[in-house]
Amino acid sequence: MRRRSIAVCLAVLVAAASILASVAVAGPVGKPRSSADGNSQAIGAVVRPSRLYGKRFTPASLEVTSVLRTTTAANGVPVPTTDVRIDFDENGRIFTKGYPTCKASKLQNVSTEVARRECKLAMIGQGKATALLPVGNQVFVVKQTVTAFNGRPKGGKPVILLHSYGTTPVTTALVLVGTVTNYDKQGFGVRLDIKVPLIAGGAGALIRFNTTIRKRYRWRGKRRSYIYARCPNSKRLKLRSVFKSLDGQTTKPVYEGRCQQKPEKRRKKHR
Repeated sequence: MRRRSIAVCLAVLVAAASILASVAVAGPVGKPRSSADGNSQAIGAVVRPSRLYGKRFTPASLEVTSVLRTTTAANGVPVPTTDVRIDFDENGRIFTKGYPTCKASKLQNVSTEVARRECKLAMIGQGKATALLPVGNQVFVVKQTVTAFNGRPKGGKPVILLHSYGTTPVTTALVLVGTVTNYDKQGFGVRLDIKVPLIAGGAGALIRFNTTIRKRYRWRGKRRSYIYARCPNSKRLKLRSVFKSLDGQTTKPVYEGRCQQKPEKRRKKHR
């Protein structure tokens, strides 16, 4: 009995190590925040380049990473997230005018290859995700490829579509729809509200999600960028978020990153 108990403990430890390894992140995240259901949620963001003007908005890219874990679920699968709200620093902006859009319906239940072919012109970024899917007594770790697209505006508001697809060992296809608004309060500017579809009716969960939005294009004869940023005198860029779970519980992780100011360009005087 003792040997069997040791073997079971070792099996559990190996499984736990496998799941923890799957949430290794590409970008930094802040301190996790916990909720009553045992969920532990963290978020982080990186703006590139790190050297930005202090007053003038310049083209940039934005990488966002979120990590979800559980401290109570026996099988290691957290209560799934259904809604996410992210408020970004007021020193960041989104510009979508003149850029092609894609219908969310074109991304439903299709592979990454099909999604990128159908909405090639609307693609704005990419990343990686990890999902946990329990089947019987086994929990599958599903690695996914994330592709970000510029969606069709909703009520005049920009929309970002996040297509997440994986095939090994179980096929999963998700489309997360994010609506962009201007919050413009308390030092925050852009607000992103995201609807997260359930995996297997709520049995599975996305435990890691990483996306980098980076797109330059031309509109009306000028070079444009989907993301613009500047570095304030504090040399800090912040974000706050609210993650709502299927059971109604919420976690509110925050993050603060650093930036560097570079000298403003002097405008040429006309004689």
